[in-house]
Amino acid sequence: MNKKLIACLTLTLSLVLMTGCTAKAATSSVGTAKDGNEVKIEKAAIKLVNAVNKGGYNLVNTEDLNTMIESGDDMIIIDTMPGDFYAKGHVPNALNAVMPKTGLADATDAEKEAFAALLGEDKTKTIVIYCGFTACGRSDAGASYAVELGYENVYRYPGGIIGWRDAGLAEEK
Repeated sequence: MNKKLIACLTLTLSLVLMTGCTAKAATSSVGTAKDGNEVKIEKAAIKLVNAVNKGGYNLVNTEDLNTMIESGDDMIIIDTMPGDFYAKGHVPNALNAVMPKTGLADATDAEKEAFAALLGEDKTKTIVIYCGFTACGRSDAGASYAVELGYENVYRYPGGIIGWRDAGLAEEK
């Protein structure tokens, strides 16, 4: 009976120690943020959800956008970053129309006209709009404006060019 008790205690102690080590290891690698600051990710996520709800557009992720491009889907992709950023690299087939990072309310008439000119006449065509990264407001401004103009299939690609690069996908320059 002593041998069984010792074996049981040894097994229990081993499991407790292993669980403690596993829990500690899991805690240090759990989360979305590369730098360990999940609060930044949470703030960006809430900002994104609020913008989508207010703007009335849809979202598309990196993998799905890449599939759409590879499949030759009929769509317009718009990069809303300044021209010098666009020139350094952009999603394949993307056109450039700068929007303000502070939102649509701060867009000039010239910015709105240039943006609208790229959208074309077909209000049912798929429109994908992106900027630099998830927390960037330029893509929200563009997507919101496209919806305001009556386009029905508007998508915001929140990962932006940084998400595209993180996925290791080819860019145009």
